[in-house]
Amino acid sequence: MKDQIAQTEKRALKLGIAANLVMAFSGWAAYNLSGSEALLLDGNMSFILFLTAIVALKITQIKSLRNETYPFGLYVTEALYSLMKGLLLLGVVISAIVSNGSKIVSYLNGAQLTTIKTGVIVYYAIGMVAICWGLSAFYYFQNKKIANSSSMLKVDQKSSLIDGVLSASTGAILVVIGYVQVGSQFDFLLYIGDALLVLILALLMIGQPIGIIREAFVELAGGRLQNEQQHQEISTLVTDHFANQEIEKLNISKTGSSYLVVIGVSLQQLQQHDEVLWREQKTKLTQELSSKYPFVDVEVVVI
Repeated sequence: MKDQIAQTEKRALKLGIAANLVMAFSGWAAYNLSGSEALLLDGNMSFILFLTAIVALKITQIKSLRNETYPFGLYVTEALYSLMKGLLLLGVVISAIVSNGSKIVSYLNGAQLTTIKTGVIVYYAIGMVAICWGLSAFYYFQNKKIANSSSMLKVDQKSSLIDGVLSASTGAILVVIGYVQVGSQFDFLLYIGDALLVLILALLMIGQPIGIIREAFVELAGGRLQNEQQHQEISTLVTDHFANQEIEKLNISKTGSSYLVVIGVSLQQLQQHDEVLWREQKTKLTQELSSKYPFVDVEVVVI
């Protein structure tokens, strides 16, 4: 199962690297042809996804390595990856808000701006939406094949979906702006329509990178497993396997694709049962959890 996860991640990420590089250059080329800041944002988003996919590919090769220095593996690199990706995406969104806000202010102050050329945008939008949503679906189904065990594919699936929404919205609205007549009451859209669009999209999207950052921070800090369904499922299995013992405390955490289940019992409770029985129960629980969560550690501690 562990080898299957690694191979699935590598296959998905390699496709993502190629697709995002194509989309980044397409976005920049369309920006140069149209002058639309929205397409520049689109290209920058794709380039961030391209760079982080390269990092993710390296992480798949090292995360499960265990040695004396890293007895629990290097799964923390997955959480670091998610954190850095969230920060980069947030930086791109904030930069877009600032730069396009400045463009709107300049227009209101009487600055002469060039109009947007929308001829190329419809073709660009169709191509980018097909790639983004196709890639997002590919990530989703690849991760589903391995029981959603890859946090990296989960993050990349969301990122590609965001990129696709950005491309679709940008393309549709900019094409409509192209039909605005000079001298009409809406002709300001010819100059700052793309800037207004970017501001709206950026404000709508800003919650996604913040959510990625929050979840990654919780994992890095060793916090409680955030997926309530998984937490309940693991808790139920622990209760079933230790039905004859009184569990004082149960901590379930996740770092990247690695899960840590810490079962706290009192010294008195520990001494009431044979050591062999504790080991057997722990082994059986670990085996059952491993069928769905390949990277899992179970520890029984005295509290």
